[in-house]
Amino acid sequence: MGLEAALRARHEGHEVVVFEAGSVGEHFRRYGSVPLFTPFRMNGTELGHERLLAAGVKLPGDDETLPADELRTRYLLPLSRLPELSGSVHEGARVAAIAREGFTKGRSAGPGDTSRAERPFLLRIETSAGRGRIESRLERADVVIDASGVYATSNATGPGGLPAAGEESLGDRLDRHLPDLKGEALKRYAGRRILLVGDGRSAANVIADFDDVVRAGGEGARTTVEWVHRERGGRVFAPIPAAELEQLPVLRALDQRVNRIARSAPWIRKHAGAAVTAYRLLGSGAIEVLSTDPRGGETRLVVDRVLALVGYRPDLSLFRELQIHLCYASEGPMALAAAILAAQAKDPESAQGCLGQVSHGPDTLKSPEPNFYVLGAKSYGRNPNFLLTLGHQQIEDVMTLLGASRPRLNLASG
Repeated sequence: MGLEAALRARHEGHEVVVFEAGSVGEHFRRYGSVPLFTPFRMNGTELGHERLLAAGVKLPGDDETLPADELRTRYLLPLSRLPELSGSVHEGARVAAIAREGFTKGRSAGPGDTSRAERPFLLRIETSAGRGRIESRLERADVVIDASGVYATSNATGPGGLPAAGEESLGDRLDRHLPDLKGEALKRYAGRRILLVGDGRSAANVIADFDDVVRAGGEGARTTVEWVHRERGGRVFAPIPAAELEQLPVLRALDQRVNRIARSAPWIRKHAGAAVTAYRLLGSGAIEVLSTDPRGGETRLVVDRVLALVGYRPDLSLFRELQIHLCYASEGPMALAAAILAAQAKDPESAQGCLGQVSHGPDTLKSPEPNFYVLGAKSYGRNPNFLLTLGHQQIEDVMTLLGASRPRLNLASG
């Protein structure tokens, strides 16, 4: 979203700076070999496709579905190298905090006061100075778009969303993102006893990958998975809207396969409705896991690794010093969250899943802090139903709000 917004802003004549906390497309790089559900035509903007074709870049076919890292290498990286963005994209530059120059969070004259809008934003930028040292500096901007996503901030595995006892002590024995079981992560997982926590689409992908590891034989054949997931009345995954299964064949195939695996694979044991309460490192290097079932019974497991795929949330510390109204449920910006909730209440069936989401217009992207916008997955907060096509429309909506002005536009991305 950050790169697409930057390209669109440059097309409108704005001065643009993009700060990438890691590398360009860092979150897609971390998804690695995981196939995207949506075809390529849904994963880029018309302007992005047009400019890359003009630059001689050979793009994937419209109906081609790509692994996440391939979308990064074939689309996002070439996008960042377009002449329009030359010198504008700064990798390894993390936006640590945003404020208003001359204002604290609470300082304003109340509703209708425009004084905050008259002062620039201050962005604290952190970069590596080598040998573990971090250097920081301040940058100024008239408009800020936060397109930093949610994949860098994981939820906890314990009851009620709290960390389980001992969770922070597991170190690198706990992974909170999809491992590349077709590549570098295979040695960490093959032949091991695994605790898998979560039952969303990330968990579905990794169960399919574990099935491949076991079927490949050798060390992988000894892999076992203890799977803690929600109780869904006999189902292990939430039902997927029929429209998504019909229009997204990659998702349909995954859904059919993992439900078959969950029913019959001997290497996976299900713990429906259980909640992890504690972890303890044993002298052997293994991990003791305590969990409770819905009836209050306690189970003790011993595993080698924990894979926690329990969702992600926005990093709210980034704009703690700004006046942002957030939803009580999703932690997304309130105006947009309210519009999403209203649409769901009006038509629950069509509002399910990603494909049922629609744009709710420019005004829903406004916040009490003038000229500050949250776009992309972060705009949905903890709501997982964001789709890239929604973010592309959000960019157009922000350009509408900016109108004919020519501010210095900073994009906090990645």
